[in-house]
Amino acid sequence: MARRPRYDTPDSIHHVFGRGLCHRTMFEKGKEIRLFLARLVREHRRGRIHILAYSFLTNHYHLVLRSRKGELSKAMQNVLRPYVRRFNRPRRRDGSLARGRFESRVVRSKRYFHLLVRYVDLNAPEARLSKTPQSYPHGSARHYEAARRPLWLHAEEIDAWLGDPKPGERAARYRKVFGFPLRASDRGIVETNQSRAPSAASDLDSLIDAAPPAVREWMRRQAHLADNTKPGIAYADAGPILACLRVEKRPGGAVEALSPGGRPIDPWPVLAVGLLRDLGGLTLTEVGKRVDQNHSWVRRRLAEHRHLILTNEPYALLAARVARCALDAQWGKS
Repeated sequence: MARRPRYDTPDSIHHVFGRGLCHRTMFEKGKEIRLFLARLVREHRRGRIHILAYSFLTNHYHLVLRSRKGELSKAMQNVLRPYVRRFNRPRRRDGSLARGRFESRVVRSKRYFHLLVRYVDLNAPEARLSKTPQSYPHGSARHYEAARRPLWLHAEEIDAWLGDPKPGERAARYRKVFGFPLRASDRGIVETNQSRAPSAASDLDSLIDAAPPAVREWMRRQAHLADNTKPGIAYADAGPILACLRVEKRPGGAVEALSPGGRPIDPWPVLAVGLLRDLGGLTLTEVGKRVDQNHSWVRRRLAEHRHLILTNEPYALLAARVARCALDAQWGKS
């Protein structure tokens, strides 16, 4: 089977990640991480990438890179192939070190970029490899908090979030903006998007700021465009979506709804399926696990949701209200 083309355009930002084969170690010593990083710096100097953030753990890595010329694949090949040879040679082994080719996801949203940097920084503390991101020697957070940082670390995007801190206040400012803990929903949205199509489009920033009528129109566009087979990206985690549904589902809060066949239906399970799919970016199987139903049941409820969004104004307004609540719960503290 032919490989799916990697989505890559000049100046696009990517979350690049890879894991050791069968969860095996990719980096046994600090000198191996420094070797990998030196290869990345070489590609920076060749003009192929900007290094924005990174974290190396024993069996995987996370990078936030800007592809300067649309040559991300070439840059990563020049990093990974020599590194694997150097890793294998003293161990008298051959073959792949990583689980498949490296993964990359395009980052189109400023808010998602902010969440992603926090996620990358907190990888080491959550793995109990350090107490704080800035104390971990193999992550970029320590450089951003220092008075001076390496010339190869491209700081423009992160500096835009920090503003212009006074001398001596940079470390505290970085901790305030990027250092607060990840919630389960924050982690969930990043990990969901890691498993989605590399070229999935995102209008996250505009959707977060949208009033309920604009959210309703977005949901109608989703209903027109969706083919019910491929999930999109996650705009909110399943937790906030289901919590907002529980708040909204109260006596007198229901709307009259008819299925595409004209029979009366309970709108709440339909709305749960529709929002978990469109706003949560979940597959039909993942939605089924969340609502404890089988695949065919979920598919029918999703078809009903598409129909109601386009034909039933009270249902569409209810859906927009719940979606607005979930977006506020997910992003209100970012």
